[in-house]
Amino acid sequence: MRGLVFALVLTVVGSQHLNYQPDFSENKVYSFNYESILLSGLPEKGLARAGIRIKSKVEISGIGPKLCLIRIHSIEAAEYNGIWPTSSFSRSLKLTQILTGELSIPIKFEYNNGHVGNIKAPDSVSDDALNIYRGILNVLELSLKKMQHSYSLQEAGIGGICNTTYAIQENKRANLVYVTKSKDLNSCEEKVQLLTGSAYTQPCQTCQQRNKNSRATATYNYKIKYTRNEAVITQADVEEIHQFAPFNEITGGNAIVEARQKLALTDVQKQMAEVPPKEFQDRGSLQYQFGSELLQLPVHLFRIKNVESQIEESLQDLVETTSEQLPSDAPAKALKLMHLFRAANEEDYESVWKQFSSQPVYRRYILDIIPAVASHRALRFLRRKMERQELTNWEAAQTVLVALHSNTPTRDTMEEATLIVKKHCPRSSTVLGKVCYLSYASLCHKQCSSSDSCSECLQLLHGFAGEALSKSNTEEISLALKALGNVGHPASIKHIKKFLPGYAAGASDLPLRVHATAVMALKNIGMKDPKMVQAITLEIFLNQKLHPRVRMLAAVVLLETKPGLPILMTLVDAVLKEPSMQVASFIYSHVRALGRSTAPDLQAMASACRMAIRALSAKFDRSGYQFSKVFRFSMFKEILMSGLAAKYLILNNAGSLIPTMAMSQLRTHFLGRVADPLEVGITVEGLQEIFAKVYSPDRDWETDYDFKEILKKLSEWKAFSSDKPFASGYLKMFGQELFFGGLDKNAIQNTLQAWYRPEEKIPSIRKIISSLQSGVARQWTKALLSSEIRRIVPTCTGFPTETSFYYSSITKIAGNAQAQITPSPKSDFRLTELLNANIRLRSKMSLSMAKEMTFMMGINTRIIQAGLEAHTKINAHVPVNVVATVQMKEKNIKIEIPPCKDETNIITIRSKTFAVTRNIGDLDASKMTPVLLPEAVPDIMKMSFDSDSASGETDNIRDRQSAEDASLGISFGRSSSRKEPFVQSMCSNASTFGVQVCIERKSIHAAFIKNVPLYHLVGEHALRMSFKPVYTEAPIEKLQITIQAGDQAPTKMVRLVTFEDPEEQVPSRKKTLKRVKKILDDTNDQGIRKARSSSSSASSSSGSAESAASSPSSSNSDNRASQGGTQTNLKRRESKPKEKKFYPFGDSGSSSSSSASSKSSSSSSSGSSSSKSSSSSSKSSSRSGSSSSKSSSSSSSSKSSSSSSKSSSSSGKSSSSSSSSKSSSSNSSSRSKSSSSSSSSKSSSSSSSSKSSSSSSKSPSSSSKSPSSSSKGSSSSRSSSSSSKGSSSSSRGSSSSSKTSGIKQEAKKQSKTAPFPLVSAPEEERSVREQKRKTQSSNSSSRSTSGGISTSSESMGAFHRHSKYDRQAKTKHVKSQFNSHSNDVSTEWEYRLLKVYQLHFRSAKVHWHPDRKISSSSSSSSSKSGSSHSNSSSSSSSSSSHHRGENTGYSSKRKHVSRGDSSRHSRGCSLTRECNFLGDVIPPGITIVAQAVRSDNRNQGYQATAYVRSDAAKVDVQLVVVQLAETNWKACADAVILPLKAQARLRWGKECRDYKIAATATTGKLARKPAAQLKVQWQSLPSWIKKTSSAFMKYVPGAALVLGFSEAHQRNPPREVIVRIAATSPRTVDAVIKAPGVTLYYQALRMPFTLPLGPSPTYETRDITAWNLFPEIASQIAREDQSTCEVREGDFKTFDRVSHTYSFNKSCNLIVAQDCTEHPKFIITTRNVDPRSFSREVYINTSSANIAIYTAVNSSLLVACDEEPVLSHSGASEYEKHNVKISKNETTVTVEAPTHGLKKVTFDGVILKVTVASWMRGKTCGICGNNDREKHNELLMPNHKLAHSCSAFVHSWVLLEESCSGGCKLQHSYVKLNQNPTIDGEESMCYSVDPVLKCMKDCTPITKTSVKVGFHCFPKDTAVSLLEWQRSSAKKSASEDVVESVDADIDCTCTGACS
Repeated sequence: MRGLVFALVLTVVGSQHLNYQPDFSENKVYSFNYESILLSGLPEKGLARAGIRIKSKVEISGIGPKLCLIRIHSIEAAEYNGIWPTSSFSRSLKLTQILTGELSIPIKFEYNNGHVGNIKAPDSVSDDALNIYRGILNVLELSLKKMQHSYSLQEAGIGGICNTTYAIQENKRANLVYVTKSKDLNSCEEKVQLLTGSAYTQPCQTCQQRNKNSRATATYNYKIKYTRNEAVITQADVEEIHQFAPFNEITGGNAIVEARQKLALTDVQKQMAEVPPKEFQDRGSLQYQFGSELLQLPVHLFRIKNVESQIEESLQDLVETTSEQLPSDAPAKALKLMHLFRAANEEDYESVWKQFSSQPVYRRYILDIIPAVASHRALRFLRRKMERQELTNWEAAQTVLVALHSNTPTRDTMEEATLIVKKHCPRSSTVLGKVCYLSYASLCHKQCSSSDSCSECLQLLHGFAGEALSKSNTEEISLALKALGNVGHPASIKHIKKFLPGYAAGASDLPLRVHATAVMALKNIGMKDPKMVQAITLEIFLNQKLHPRVRMLAAVVLLETKPGLPILMTLVDAVLKEPSMQVASFIYSHVRALGRSTAPDLQAMASACRMAIRALSAKFDRSGYQFSKVFRFSMFKEILMSGLAAKYLILNNAGSLIPTMAMSQLRTHFLGRVADPLEVGITVEGLQEIFAKVYSPDRDWETDYDFKEILKKLSEWKAFSSDKPFASGYLKMFGQELFFGGLDKNAIQNTLQAWYRPEEKIPSIRKIISSLQSGVARQWTKALLSSEIRRIVPTCTGFPTETSFYYSSITKIAGNAQAQITPSPKSDFRLTELLNANIRLRSKMSLSMAKEMTFMMGINTRIIQAGLEAHTKINAHVPVNVVATVQMKEKNIKIEIPPCKDETNIITIRSKTFAVTRNIGDLDASKMTPVLLPEAVPDIMKMSFDSDSASGETDNIRDRQSAEDASLGISFGRSSSRKEPFVQSMCSNASTFGVQVCIERKSIHAAFIKNVPLYHLVGEHALRMSFKPVYTEAPIEKLQITIQAGDQAPTKMVRLVTFEDPEEQVPSRKKTLKRVKKILDDTNDQGIRKARSSSSSASSSSGSAESAASSPSSSNSDNRASQGGTQTNLKRRESKPKEKKFYPFGDSGSSSSSSASSKSSSSSSSGSSSSKSSSSSSKSSSRSGSSSSKSSSSSSSSKSSSSSSKSSSSSGKSSSSSSSSKSSSSNSSSRSKSSSSSSSSKSSSSSSSSKSSSSSSKSPSSSSKSPSSSSKGSSSSRSSSSSSKGSSSSSRGSSSSSKTSGIKQEAKKQSKTAPFPLVSAPEEERSVREQKRKTQSSNSSSRSTSGGISTSSESMGAFHRHSKYDRQAKTKHVKSQFNSHSNDVSTEWEYRLLKVYQLHFRSAKVHWHPDRKISSSSSSSSSKSGSSHSNSSSSSSSSSSHHRGENTGYSSKRKHVSRGDSSRHSRGCSLTRECNFLGDVIPPGITIVAQAVRSDNRNQGYQATAYVRSDAAKVDVQLVVVQLAETNWKACADAVILPLKAQARLRWGKECRDYKIAATATTGKLARKPAAQLKVQWQSLPSWIKKTSSAFMKYVPGAALVLGFSEAHQRNPPREVIVRIAATSPRTVDAVIKAPGVTLYYQALRMPFTLPLGPSPTYETRDITAWNLFPEIASQIAREDQSTCEVREGDFKTFDRVSHTYSFNKSCNLIVAQDCTEHPKFIITTRNVDPRSFSREVYINTSSANIAIYTAVNSSLLVACDEEPVLSHSGASEYEKHNVKISKNETTVTVEAPTHGLKKVTFDGVILKVTVASWMRGKTCGICGNNDREKHNELLMPNHKLAHSCSAFVHSWVLLEESCSGGCKLQHSYVKLNQNPTIDGEESMCYSVDPVLKCMKDCTPITKTSVKVGFHCFPKDTAVSLLEWQRSSAKKSASEDVVESVDADIDCTCTGACS
């Protein structure tokens, strides 16, 4: 039993020992060694870190019950700044002295059971020193629980009350307890931290759940020794880590701050502690108290001795250094000045202001920097200046804006701000008033966000809104609502509701823009109270009676609150029933755009939107540009945890061309927060009308024609509530509206008059001109602290760690200008006089900007700064020094610029990251170490591998390891290899002008250590763009640019433009060898050449038009050329080299291209199509090199018919060419038979037999063609002329093949080819057909013409080469068969079966008649015959050859030209193949000379001359750029525009021959669909273009995918890009892009306008050509924006194209259309005079003239204007009066009054058409409707109600008369319903709500019709009589209980006076 009791006692005692809390006994002194370390940097080794270490002795003594005294002495402070972990701490004596002084006074603290209570200290102890004490006391905070070894709780500490976990272990033998305490510093009930600068951003909860940007944790390890009486902490180790990850914390990299503490008990002594005789005050608890951190800016650390003098010095320094170019440290100096101002008081402010306010430069800096101080003292200073009126309104607005947005809303700040708003902010619409209230509201927003007590500022703004409403002042109401929107507090909702329609009685009477502003004011409130805002906005949206704009804005606000799926589905359901297409289109596009969002906070909503969009019909997606839309682009990068979204909203009212409202918004996601950096909105109302005419409706209403009498006759007519012309805009930054402004009608009209009426005297412009003459010098600077974002949290050491970002900038614009005007303007001069004056303007300007961004992480106190600093400095300096002379009359402009003499940096960007230590005691010892030192980081890729013996290597490893152990990894610093920086320098040398532009890049970053985004930023980066002078032989005096247009252009030419053949200077022998070598080389050339390489017979073609021939060639005659023939030709050519002619703009010898500006035509083609089998003679020019030799081109001549085909060949005498043998001829003939006998092909055989004449080289060639389908000669086959493959040989005598050996082989044998179908000439499609051939031979491309139609053939080698690009091998053969069927079947089949990118493009044909204008026809069938012309050019011809320039070089250098060609040659380069330089024929139209004027007067620079020649057929344009020095470098750009084709080339280099890019645009068909094609081809290009384009092409597939394109796998030619657009409907096109390596296509791409396809009923049918394509599209858009209404006898079609069948043929006037605004400008009425003859009268009443059109007895139309007959004579056809134009022809009268809104009114006696101007959209009424593009509201009656039937609608617009004398015997009457329906269970009596047509008194109805009207019902007992109902005014607002049909009278017979 004793043993049991003893055991129990031991257990109890043991448990007591375990639970002993650490304590400090009275009269004992406990001595500890204390060490704290704080380090900031990146976690990896080898990078620099910065920090401090403090070692000291700490004595804690118990001085009373639960009261202790702590004293710190023997302090030793050290700084760390160097590479981690190799560097060491260096002691800092000065810092030690400062800390010793700060911590010299001991403090008292309460301590009980391990808990630190209140802290007491004298006032002389600073907050910073007290926090260091707290750091030590924080170690002593312990919460030990009885009987628990592991537990969690919320524990108080220096960083707040945070989640803490304990783990306890006991060593009973040694009487020790080991305690481990872990703290999660992110999970705190109360967290001590300070956040500034992010009040306008919203936390992104979803982002923060996925990624924490800042984390912090602390671990404490204790060793507690206990005895029976007490427990003492003998040792404590603390480690705390703060991690900051700006990007993704896992993959983005992070920076850390490490804090460590060590506390070790050294001694315990029994003695009384000395308590200093000072008064100890309560200084708070263990929690950290913020002190000097708020005022201390990072980067700057300096002693403040005399603030005022330091401010003066700093201010003078800043002004002096920024007097010229801004230095890079200017923003840092401005920040230092701001720091000093923060430390100063109001007396200092006043002193500085008094001294410097009179000097403008100093004054500007003071007014820029004091508001940024962000203290109540600064606000009070500004308020006093405003009180004394020492600031202008503009200065006051700027300072108030910056001050209120920068300030933190403390109580003092709010008091000062309220005083400023109450006393000094006008409530008018001035700039100061707006800025004051909006900025005050933003400050109030910050107060409401940080605390709940913001009732005072809200009360002020709510009162302002109430007063504005009571005064009905629209401007003040808008300002008050926008201010409430800035605050964004839910308490404002009830005040905003007073302005919302449907919530307050008088709200509906407020203007539309007030409603819109009130809805937008709910946006910020929705972030705090989304449920309430969702309820309000949804109700507004569902109310269809409200204006569409208000409803759309309500939807915008609703969707901003991120509603759930139920609300979204409610919205979508409403859209499905939505009558307004504007609203439906807007909501659909908005929801669809949100569904594509990838931002984390929108994921739930995006998926809900995607579900909602499935419920909506795709028809909304097809709405045109005239409907409201939302465009949104967003991206979110997971690795950066950052995103960007841009939204553009277009709100349209009535579908007008100009939207009424547009908003653009930018949103960013960064650091776990969401911000809207920028939002801009513009509202435009009625501006279209003002721009359309100079017109004042108010004045016209008063003075001219009065419409009131007419409108009285309408039943309850109400004008549309249209706002007056108004334009307004607003600017928001970070969700806060900074400013808004508007222009009313008067301001807009005054502005327009200043522009449009220059003859009026405008004093402001005159003042500007006179001041320019005397000279103007201006300078403007602006210093701005744009951003100050800080996050400060305490660490366990007692020092705070700060993460902050600063962005400051200084901008300076300085300049002077002086103008000399001759003749000098007089005092009463007009603006137009300047157009005839000579002006010389001398100006010197400079724009200079210096910006600095600083990121800091580490300690930042007034004593010490230690941590990471990243500095980014941006400097920009743009100097402009120009002397310009303008002579408008002479069309001359001359600009002079001084030369570049010194190096000028235009823009410099430098970024560097440092580890920084500074202390206030020793500022000179401040140290900044780059975080990345190249020598400190090894590059493992450059380490060498040494192969030593095994034993030696082992020793090396051992030695190296021991060295690492000894020095903590010092081997990092010893490595000889280093990370090399990336340096790149590029200079573009313009030595001609003595300047070079250089871009230099330098970068070294830490990404090689860890490839994460943050490490890419860490290091050093620099980018610089500069102008540098270039050495020239003679100094350049100035740079001069002269532009001369008009007739004087040739006089300014410095150098005459001439072209020389580069081969002229080569000796004849070398020349021959060179040509032979060239031929051999060219045959090896594998590049694809697409050109119409024409041989001698090709150049003799009579008509070289493209034909869409798909038929196989029926005559393939193979040509042979002997090798000897080739040699003979070369020798002959060598003998007379001078006879050739060089054509610089024609076919050049080095290329196979023919001229881009030439075409050939048949002289006898006009009549060829009429004959059955006529032969058209073509003049072929053939040249054999010598005038004495005879050369001819031979080809097989064949005639084809249905029964047989005969072939004969004739050969010439020249040895250079030989004709086909008979066997080949008969072979081709038999092929022709077989192809024509099969019904699946259209066979065509063509031939030309030529004779040659040696004297003139003109060989007449006759070709016979088989009859076309309309001719009589052919019974079973249709033949079209086609050029046979290789039907003629080159006159050079060689038929070249794809290989060099082919020349020799072909000399011996003929090439045999299997027949294959021709590719259509302009198509150039590689992927059509594939036929195997026995021999690959490349015949020269020939062009033979029959009957005026020519098709160009591809050479066979090229055809084979092209076919390999096709991947659709299976369809080739089938396609070739189908192509021989009728074209309709073929194209239909193609379009159905093939993808759009596989279809053929067939270019259109143009019929050329020399004596007539062009008429074009799109040829869908390849067999249509007719005379046509074509442009033969490199870029569009489909003949291609393997050899470069062999044929074309020959044909382009012919000595002679044919007669047909020479007749055109005199007109420039109209129809010849070799287009000459236009400068030989016409003078230049404009000359531009850019030259460097040298001291030795030598020409140096460039000259550009442009030549234009145009006629009915085409336009030729040539631009030539030459160097002024005598060199042969040139750049040539030439273009030819034909009716159905446009071509352009750009060539440059030696005589424009080195590089070439060509483009061709053609119209045609793509599978019967109208199409256009753009083809771009190139030959050799500079390497930089190739590199750039290849880099660009990498992004093309991705960009195309985003834009909705699909990608197909095809092999395309490597030097060609084709873009095809085919119209599949008037509003959709198919697009195909074929580029090297990629084929992209988009089907059914929506167009914003209707394409001009086919004839329109409203205008004359005509073909679309190059001449009218763009004007046609423009006029189509204009037509589409106008609206036309048609009224016939039995039906009418409204402006919105809704047709109604109804006839009202009685003699009452019917309003067809009228201007329905308050002041109508026109009314159009019509009436039927005689029902039997249907003769009708039309009255067009405008505010300036009244026109009547009526029918005469002989059915002709008569016109009267203001009751006077006009246009009565047969000769007169036009009459004009008061801006109203009347014209008349035989059948129709047309009236035009554009200034009144009437574009055109036409009447032919039967049909009346009314076309109104686009600005009348939504403003008309009458039976033509309201012209708003909405079809749901067509039946709108004069009282703005919708009629229940068409008849009721028409009846409501009948103009009645007071008496029946006028012929109209009807009146409007209310009727009673014959039956008594039961309503709500009661029998009722009902009366019509709207009147019905009834006969007048004493009249009886002849004809009646049924109309549907609404009835209001009364209970039968209490019902009023019909008479009372008619007199009652309640009927206007009465509800409709039933809708029934009743009879209305439409014709009456009368007795008495009316008979």
